[in-house]
Amino acid sequence: MSLQTPRILPDQLHSFHPNSTGQRTPHTVRILGTVSALHGDTATVTCGGHGDVTLLLKPDSHLQMGKLIEVVGKVTDVEGGKLGLRVLGTTDWGNPADCDYKIYEQVVNATQKIKTIFYDAE
Repeated sequence: MSLQTPRILPDQLHSFHPNSTGQRTPHTVRILGTVSALHGDTATVTCGGHGDVTLLLKPDSHLQMGKLIEVVGKVTDVEGGKLGLRVLGTTDWGNPADCDYKIYEQVVNATQKIKTIFYDAE
């Protein structure tokens, strides 16, 4: 079985945190957002109207402010008792104006609603 990386929205992070799922290891997920802040080894992505997610970056991460990116990462605790993502990889999707975020939201909703079509049973 290959690594499964469900697409999620920020308000679904808690569903993939090890403490809430009973797993020992963090779950790997995908999220789409626009880079809105860079601070050394952390970044913030804004995910449409769904809020922000803090990213814990890898040393070789090369993000650019204002770019739309897809992040593959593990759900983890970040400062302030919030949840964020430890980045495993990113894909630059370019200019956020060229993307209709509503389509991404619909994909997330479909994959969460009908999980058996998209993901193996865990």
